Amino acid sequence: MRRRTFLSLSLAAAAMPASAKTETVAIAVGDTTLATMPTDFNGLSYENTQLYNPDYFSTKNAGLVAAFRGLSKAGVLRLGGSLSNSCRWKSEAGTFETPAQTAIVEEGRIKKWEWKLCDPTVKRDGAITPAALASLRGFCDATGWRVIYGLDCTAGGPERARDEAAHVVAALDDRLLAFQVGNEADFLPQYKNSPTDKVGDFERYYRDYQAFVAAVRQAAPKAPFAGPDTAVAMDWVDAFGKREGRKAVFLSSHLYDMGPGNDPSQNAELLLSGKSRLPSQIAEAAQAMKNSGVPFRLTEVNSCYRGGRPGVSDAYASALWCADMMLKRAAVGWAGVNLHGGGDGIYTPIEAAVDGSTKLRPLYFGMQFAEHFAGAELMACEAKTDANVTAYAARKGGRKLLALINKGAERVTVAQTWVKPARITRLTAPALDAKTGVVLKTTAAQGATTVPAYSAVILIG
Repeated sequence: MRRRTFLSLSLAAAAMPASAKTETVAIAVGDTTLATMPTDFNGLSYENTQLYNPDYFSTKNAGLVAAFRGLSKAGVLRLGGSLSNSCRWKSEAGTFETPAQTAIVEEGRIKKWEWKLCDPTVKRDGAITPAALASLRGFCDATGWRVIYGLDCTAGGPERARDEAAHVVAALDDRLLAFQVGNEADFLPQYKNSPTDKVGDFERYYRDYQAFVAAVRQAAPKAPFAGPDTAVAMDWVDAFGKREGRKAVFLSSHLYDMGPGNDPSQNAELLLSGKSRLPSQIAEAAQAMKNSGVPFRLTEVNSCYRGGRPGVSDAYASALWCADMMLKRAAVGWAGVNLHGGGDGIYTPIEAAVDGSTKLRPLYFGMQFAEHFAGAELMACEAKTDANVTAYAARKGGRKLLALINKGAERVTVAQTWVKPARITRLTAPALDAKTGVVLKTTAAQGATTVPAYSAVILIG
């Protein structure tokens, strides 16, 4: 063996420690259907300033079209993000800017790090235009996706929203799933009661929200809305649901499992441990859905806030995390999730390279793994083990699916009688910190099922 090859394999083995011990995981599947995973559950989230480049979300971008279709034939693209609070719109009617709004746009242009989440050709002094919306419609028709469109409630007022939304509705038509007003408004200064207030004033936001809706519906009477798209404030979600009820397409908020990205303690072990505020968010979302009768969608989610953690968010560990994250949320009846990214950001599922090409990151394959369950009825399922393994069972089109995600260092053998697998899909990689070599492959099932350390399988029968 050549020395370079030997060193490469040795480093890979060191990066993915595995115990020689084999655990047996007993799987118990009940008769109760927990939820049906919607066919449009899978989604991506981008800064809406990506529309400054009208050729990005366009049929001209064949690599991106293929990447979106490879994730889902009916996904949801959310355009919002932090930059949506300081973006510019320009139509034949003008830019609708006031001196105060111009200052907000300029501050965002200079200070916000999120520009890294736009492709390299985006110019910070650009604007969203009707031409970009026309390109976006072609992109949606080519991919089968729909759009959640964020309206700027900081640098843009209701008059701008009326003009912008009218163009969005005209361009997207049935490809528009919903408008949202503001991104993470619970963190915006105008809704804070004091400098130390961690969660803003919902009543003030809701008055502004109503003004935006009224303005938009002057131009587009049937325009669909959702919200409130908060960073953390699930009490806002509940209050919004109670006020809007079924007038809202869905309720929405965000979640990052760890962070910030510059903290070295935010590592793969922590990401795969499952420690986050998810349990409380699940409980609060369930209450909000019950109170309003409206579904809940996680419109912005990823592994590590403030841009991601190098060697974790852009590596294979993120694929295992994502597969589990998506199925866990599907099993509690959520409407969908949107993985945030774009450009060459550390946590983006799809990289926009400098040369204009599209590259698939490890996270993308975790999304593909979960997509196998789109349209499936998720059943009550328990993995009886002390190992770091989760299990998800489902029925789909006369078939049974059983996913096992092994996020630990021990190899596991599966003991179950629920499904007799004819095929098996495996998610593997050379190492937890591997940025290439991630494989998602389906083969014929043979013999007993073993799930190696840090890997995932779907038994199909």
